[in-house]
Order: sequence, then C-alpha cells, then structure tokens
Amino acid sequence: MSATRTDLHHIRVRFATFRDLTIDERSAHAAQLSSVPAVERLLLDTCHRVELVSVDDAPTAGRCVAGRDAIRRVFEVVGGFDSAVVAEEQLLGQVRAAYEAALADGSTGPILNELLRRALRFGRRVRTHARPGIDRSLADRGASWLLERLGAGPASVLVAGTGEMGRLAALHLADGGHRITIISHSAERGRRVLERLVGSQHRLVVGSLEPATVASSRAVVLAVRSREPILSALQLQAGAPPWTIDLSNPVAVSADAAALLGHRLLTLDRLGEIASAAPVLAPGVERRLRAEIDDEVERFVAWLDARRSGDALAVLHGEADAVRRRHLDRLSRSAGLGPGQLAAVEAASAAMMGELLHGPSVELRRGGADADTVRRIFGLDA
Repeated sequence: MSATRTDLHHIRVRFATFRDLTIDERSAHAAQLSSVPAVERLLLDTCHRVELVSVDDAPTAGRCVAGRDAIRRVFEVVGGFDSAVVAEEQLLGQVRAAYEAALADGSTGPILNELLRRALRFGRRVRTHARPGIDRSLADRGASWLLERLGAGPASVLVAGTGEMGRLAALHLADGGHRITIISHSAERGRRVLERLVGSQHRLVVGSLEPATVASSRAVVLAVRSREPILSALQLQAGAPPWTIDLSNPVAVSADAAALLGHRLLTLDRLGEIASAAPVLAPGVERRLRAEIDDEVERFVAWLDARRSGDALAVLHGEADAVRRRHLDRLSRSAGLGPGQLAAVEAASAAMMGELLHGPSVELRRGGADADTVRRIFGLDA
C-alpha cells in the first residue's frame, strides 16, 4: 500500500482510555503502538488516553476501529466528546501539539493532514460553545474537588509543576483565596506562574519536594513529568495527611504514600470517574454538535473518494497515453511519414483517446472505481 492508494479501511485508530486501562497499562500500550508500521501516523498520548491514528494495513489487536468509525473517533476525540470533561479545553492543545510534532517528524501525510486539519477546526468550533463560568479542564475539576474539602478561609496549598495542569490548578486555587507555594526546578517557569496568581501571599520554592514543605500544607497538587514518584510515605509526617491531587502521568505518588493518603488522594483515573457534573456544553448544544460529526465524517469520506478518483483518472489517462505514444513511435520509425503527416496522426490519436476515455472518466469521477482497479486493468501490479 502507498499513500496514494489509500482505501477507507486503511484509516485506523487504535486506542485505550482511562476507562479501559490504568495509567501504567496505558504507558505500556503507547510503547507498543509506537512500533506499529504505518504509511502515516499520529500518536496522541495524554493523561487519559492513548490514540494511534494511522494509515496502514498492519495486523490489529485490542481496541481498534477502521474506516468511517475511525474517522468518527478522530472527530469525537478532538471535539472533546470522549473526554472525562466533555469539550475539555486542554485536550485541543494536546492534539495540536501532537500533530505539530508529527508534522515536524514527517510521520503524517496527505490523508492524516487533511483529517487532522478538519478535526482541529471542528474542535475549535465546539469550544466556542462552552458555557461561561464552567470548569473546562481536568485541572479545574481537580481544583474544585480540593476547594470543597478545604472550605472557607485561606489554606496553604503546595503545587508541584509549572506545566499547563499545574498552572491551571494554581490559578483556580488562588482565585479561591488560598495561599499557593509553587515548587519548580525552573525559577523562570515558577515565576511566570507566580506572577499570574491573584493575591500577594504566594511563594516560589526552587528545587525538590521536601517533607517540611509537605507538612506545612493542607493540600498538595502534583502535576509533574517524572519517571519516579516524587511523593512517598517518608514525606508524609504523623497527623492528618494533606488532601492530594495527582494530575501526573506517570503517577507521582508512590504506592505506600497512596495507602497512607487513602480517600484524601484523587488520581487522574478517579477524577475521570467523577468529572461529569456541570457540563461545559448546554445539553441541546451538545446534541447538535454531536450530530454534526456525521456531516464531518461524510464530507471527509467524499474528499477521500474524490482524491482516490483523481488518482484513478491520472493512472487511466497516463497509461492510455503511454500506449498511444508507443504506437506513434513505432509508426514514425517504420512508415516514413513526414512531419505534417505525423502531426495529423498525433492529433487524430489524441482525439480518439479523449473520446474513448470520456465515459470511463465520468464514471471514475462518480467514484465508480479506484486507482487500484485501473492498475489491475492495465496489469500494472504484475
């Protein structure tokens, strides 16, 4: 298979979400999917999902959809309709980043470029319908969970991590009147987050998570990228442990610390299970946008058919003209025709070919056959 001979069923999505596999299992699944051979590919690996969107004919295993179902899944995922928070704001940026990385790596091609371009445009349209004042990301939902447990009055909250998740959680908690301590290995990134927080009692600690800092905090938010957990049982001193949210992937709380924290720990997977309240989209708007996915799918399939028909037309006319020119060359060598006579034969044969191919060309434009069929007719695959 080549990128110019793509059938609908070659477009596939292999996936696993927080509903199917744990964080550790999803990480292992992402490693497996990274080795699937494909003509075109995009791997989306986020806190709640792993999605390999590809053009291939490799063997499939696990959760995999193809054809129209694969195209639909791309629009559903990018639109935010398969997220714990429907129309989650952060996911759109993650898809865009994954696509830009794939473009830079040269791993996408004309099929996925067009599909992702359309899906991102649809995703942006979905986000414009978000209701104001509603939590629009997992970090916002996690911070809301913490605010319910911290109650009124300022409390000390430790936020480790200055990426998008950490920044959003810190902003939300500061807006709730709490004192934020930012933990970061980068003074510059930490200061950028600190400068955006409402209030003046916040501080930045450059370095690692220390037991004394944890002990002085009523709540801890972990939003880091680390191969090993950064919060262990040794850092949890006697007394009531802090309310803790782990927004990290892989997890940043060790198993022994998780056992000590118990119900005071909210993980990404647990957050996915409870994050269905207060929908971002009004119910009627969500139903309408979900219905629009059908139209998006059909428009992309029509584009793919037109592209395949265009390939078939190019093959048909190219091969027919090659046959015509072979006979003209043979005629010019053997018949001793002059330039005027050769020009007349050239014109007549071109007109004859155009008339003969008119009907087949019209049929190809209607989707009557693809490039593979034309190649078989001319024996080009032999």
